[in-house]
Amino acid sequence: MNALPLYVGASQINALMPSDAPLGWVSVRVITGAVRSNPSPVYVVHDSPGIYTFTGTGLGPAALQNFVSAASLPGNSLQVTAKPGQTMQLYLTGLGPITEPDNLPPPAGSPQTPVEVWVGGISATVTYSGRSPCCAGLDQIDFQVPSNAPQGCWVPLYVRTSHATLSNFTSMAIDSRGAACADASNPLSPAIAGGAALGVLELARVTIHEDVGVNAPIDVTNDVVSYSATQQAAGPWAFSPFLSSPPPGSCTVYQGVGDFLATGSVPQTPATSLNAGAQIAISGTGGPQTVTLSNSVAPLGSYLPLYSLPNELYLTPGSYTLSGSGGADVGPFQVSIAVPSPFTWTNRDETTIVNRSQPLTLSWSGAPAAQPLAIFGVDSDLPTNSSAMFLCFAPAGASSFTVAPEVLSAIPPTRQNPLSSKAAIYLMSSAPVPFSATGLQAGVAAASYMAGKTVIFQ
Repeated sequence: MNALPLYVGASQINALMPSDAPLGWVSVRVITGAVRSNPSPVYVVHDSPGIYTFTGTGLGPAALQNFVSAASLPGNSLQVTAKPGQTMQLYLTGLGPITEPDNLPPPAGSPQTPVEVWVGGISATVTYSGRSPCCAGLDQIDFQVPSNAPQGCWVPLYVRTSHATLSNFTSMAIDSRGAACADASNPLSPAIAGGAALGVLELARVTIHEDVGVNAPIDVTNDVVSYSATQQAAGPWAFSPFLSSPPPGSCTVYQGVGDFLATGSVPQTPATSLNAGAQIAISGTGGPQTVTLSNSVAPLGSYLPLYSLPNELYLTPGSYTLSGSGGADVGPFQVSIAVPSPFTWTNRDETTIVNRSQPLTLSWSGAPAAQPLAIFGVDSDLPTNSSAMFLCFAPAGASSFTVAPEVLSAIPPTRQNPLSSKAAIYLMSSAPVPFSATGLQAGVAAASYMAGKTVIFQ
């Protein structure tokens, strides 16, 4: 059967999978004149939702319109936000087949695949789902923003079909007045939204309890410093993964190619790297130290308690002064950072088997009360060279947080062979302070503590 071409280029063809295509493995090939391509296997399912995004990466601001009236449907953006209770029109693909021919105007309300929508982790009322009247293969979901949805610039938005299949995690901007969005809990949001030259400096202690795939449990700790400067991409749908964080009390998910635990890279909108220099001098409680950054990071100390290796950790609670000589794009800086005492992950040892169909509650004590606490879980699947990570923020002052099953289900299950799959959960506290340097429009420095543990996602 023939697929309906939507776009044909020298290196890319976009086509509509026929509604009457059989489910399961099929063979796809391209024919031009008398020339046939090699067949390529494709697995066809009834429904698999994919939300379009203004970034073109499947991450960040969704292709979403604020319904004001039938004649007024502005795109949801950082400047044109949605109000709680407002009706929205979301555009996606993958809701399933229709019974009418795909090359004719699609019937309204078809397909009738069950659809659920979450906004900031809150279930939204769906008022329409099916083909968009305009286009073959384009699906549309109309929903109401929950009255109790969190507000902010990058509120997570995601869809599930047939009570089983999750979409990609995207975002939308919400403000109670419909004004330009604001994220009081994220000091980086004005710089990202405004397309500023942004510097991010961090002192961090990272510790992980490894008890999966090892002969005996072990705790590994590393002290690091990182410094990056970027020119953020301006625009109404500005977005920077990890930095465009969800509001406190909510979660998002990043999925992509590669080993996130090794690289931390995900598809993202363009941000131009700025040369801010590679030399960082540090003085304080741990003594003086000068390091050279490599890929924006430098080690300060570590502790691996094997074979009687010495404890060479550097960071201890107290005040530290960091300075850099600058580079071609960004000038010198100096800033003082207070490293707080580490918090305690109180139910860490009970968090090993994570049932992805059940809520996951994490508890801690001693975290800085004024700052949200970040929680992220990662599973890197080596045979498929892919990873998925959930990122949540607990409200300031909280001592526990529950990750919802629909978020956990976006993480692939951990493989039995520890050489084929790696999974971990981290809790992170951070205390940011501003700093300045010529060439930067905004700078944020922070002392962070990350407590991690290896887990098994089932």
